[in-house]
Amino acid sequence: MNQNPKNNSGKLMMILLILITIAAACGAGLYIYQNFYADPGPDFQMVNIHLKEETIAFVYQSMPEIYSSLSRINHELVLIAEEIKRLDLLEKDYPKQKKIVMDEKKMWDTTRKDLQATIDNLEKSIETLFVAYTVNTEKGTEMLSSEKEALLALAAKALETSQQHTIRLKNTEEKSWINNIKETISK
Repeated sequence: MNQNPKNNSGKLMMILLILITIAAACGAGLYIYQNFYADPGPDFQMVNIHLKEETIAFVYQSMPEIYSSLSRINHELVLIAEEIKRLDLLEKDYPKQKKIVMDEKKMWDTTRKDLQATIDNLEKSIETLFVAYTVNTEKGTEMLSSEKEALLALAAKALETSQQHTIRLKNTEEKSWINNIKETISK
């Protein structure tokens, strides 16, 4: 039987091309999964939460609802801080309208202080639970299950109160995000 070397190299080239295509598809799939669908893990960049990383990781693993509440409270505080900065600039630009700005800043400052007090209470309780769990897993687990709902209720109440004020900031935030997309597309 006479084999044509050209025919074999063509088959080899086709197989190689198929393998490269499969490898590229797998790589693209992995990239998409890791960047868009995979669980990012705990966010240790919560600026307003003053817990150690190991404690935050503990909350993330053992009390994910409370971790989510901490994350949302942190986001609320970031929004409030940005709004206070914006008001400071307005106050500087329009000194004759200081009274209007001061009233608004007072409301935001009160909301910020209430949220910070809630965070302080949550942090104290979470640290207690973490240390109890680390020292004695059984007792820590018992404390965890008995206090989890109270902590969640405390966080939910604080979030509900602050979100009544920050809802208008979130609407502005969403509009500016949409405007950024429109500007990018129009370029």
